[in-house]
Parts: sequence; C-alpha cells; structure tokens
Amino acid sequence: MKQLLDYLPVIVFFSLYFLGGRDIYLATWGILIATTFQVTVMKLVWKHVEGMHLTVWIITLIFAGLTLGLRNEIFIMWRPSIISFVLAAVLLVGHFLRGRNLLQRLCEALMRSALGHVITLTPGDWKVLNLAFIGYMMLIGILNLYVAYNFSTDFWVTFKLIGFTAIQILFYLGVFLYIYHRMPEADRKRLFSDDKEEEPVTDQASDEEKKDRDALRDHQ
Repeated sequence: MKQLLDYLPVIVFFSLYFLGGRDIYLATWGILIATTFQVTVMKLVWKHVEGMHLTVWIITLIFAGLTLGLRNEIFIMWRPSIISFVLAAVLLVGHFLRGRNLLQRLCEALMRSALGHVITLTPGDWKVLNLAFIGYMMLIGILNLYVAYNFSTDFWVTFKLIGFTAIQILFYLGVFLYIYHRMPEADRKRLFSDDKEEEPVTDQASDEEKKDRDALRDHQ
C-alpha cells in the first residue's frame, strides 16, 4: 500500500493530464490534492511523515498554488527542478559530514530489504556514488528547466514521462554496474545465490531505515 501511495501523485498527474484533455491546470489540481492526501494518510496510518514527503508536499503546495492562482503553468514546471536541487543540496551537505552519508544509509537499508544483507563498499566508493547522485539530480533539474522554457507544455509533460524515465533507468543501471564492479567477489557470489542468509537488523538500523527509506524518491 505504501509503495502505491508513494507514486500516487505521479499517477494522478499524468492520468489527469492525458485523460483530461491535456489540461495542465486540472493535472496541477490533481497533484496538489494527491500529495496532500499522501501526507495525510501517512500521518493517520503510520503516525509519521517522511521528511522528503513533507518537503515535496510543501514545494507542491507553493508551486501548484502559484500555477493555479496566477494561471501560469511555468510554476508547476519548476517543481521537479526545485525538488532535484533540494535533494542535491542535502546530499552535498552530507558529503562533507563524517560517517555514513544519507545515500549510504538509504542504500544499505534497501539492500537489507531486498537482499537480506549489505553489500560491502569502501568509503571512497560511497563518496563516488554520492557525487554521482548529486550530479544526476543537478542534471535532471537543469534539463527540466531547459525543456520547460524551450518547448511546449505538452512536450514538457511527455518528456517528463518518457524522457526522464529513460534517463533514470540508464542512470540506475550505471549505478548498479559500478556497485557490481566494486563489490567483493564473495558479495557477487552471494548476490546470485539462492541461499541468502539475512543479517540481523539492530534497532538502530531499523530507525535509520524508517528515516531514510524514502529520502531519494522518483521525481514527481
């Protein structure tokens, strides 16, 4: 249920746009209501709203409100870029902090969930990955603004759906290949082994998973 809730704003936005006569204002109302519904359900059901969800909701509230209030679609077009730049800034700050950065904690939580164990990488590897994600977020943000200002609204929505999805797939494929190349041989064998023993998860690790599980999200 929570995974569906995560992608609800994206689904609502594109569905209303393409099924509602390509009306960007209708789609904007949809994403505003969907993100509000998202954080409300999280608060009521799970008693906690993830920091990134809350940030996305605030950004949506501001830029969707400007679009609807001023009847200017450029503001909702800024939204993906603002989210990307905010996330890049968070990762950049974490890059200079001591210890495990946000990206490492998130990825390790995902590894525990999907694989049952954490793949061993060096601190240097995590720094490279963190910089790669910062660069990716900045690129997506700049590219979004370029398309928004140089093409039609219809092209922007279509490119956001198809073009950004393709770029995201290529980027995450590159991340996987880098991790696979850098991981120890024992982890490679374990990755494709049917016999996977789960690592014990401490209370501290569980708390980190709750905080970071959705920190790096699809750009809605």
